[in-house]
Amino acid sequence: MQRLWVVLAALAFNATASEVKQASIQFVGKSYHYRFNLEIHAPIEAVRKVVTDYDNLDRINDNIVQSDVLEHYDERRLRRRMWLKHCVFVFCFDLYFVEDVEHFDDGTITTTVVPELSNFRRGYSNWRIESISATTTRITVEAEQEPAFWIPPVIGPFIFKRAFLKEVRESGINIEREANRATPE
Repeated sequence: MQRLWVVLAALAFNATASEVKQASIQFVGKSYHYRFNLEIHAPIEAVRKVVTDYDNLDRINDNIVQSDVLEHYDERRLRRRMWLKHCVFVFCFDLYFVEDVEHFDDGTITTTVVPELSNFRRGYSNWRIESISATTTRITVEAEQEPAFWIPPVIGPFIFKRAFLKEVRESGINIEREANRATPE
């Protein structure tokens, strides 16, 4: 009987946990392009509040060492900084981003890498945050980046792909947790 309760509890958890609907990463030359689609079981405003809390993005992903807003241009545009550290096997990467961020009326958020302040030659991302229901939100992100640092050939793309899929799953879980923590029941 105890085993049945464990199975039922696991099924209940999986039914309410964030879901990765799609995640892919491709390498073309020195650039990589990624896309992911998450369903977060939390209201859209709570999700939006979590993913735009730029001073506390470390709550979403434990690879984020630092995250902060450098400058607010106006109510829709800002410049943010992020430092991520990620190690897989013996390879460690420090990712430094300074990005210009713009929020649009339709809920879209775009980011553009500022190359002279980042260790990326170029990069952008487009975030769409959409309500599926009163308690479910879809996040779709599409991005392309060209690092200015060396990625080991052959093994580098493998490492990035493996880390990417893990990070998307973990970030979805953490966004959902933080969004539901902020939502009164």
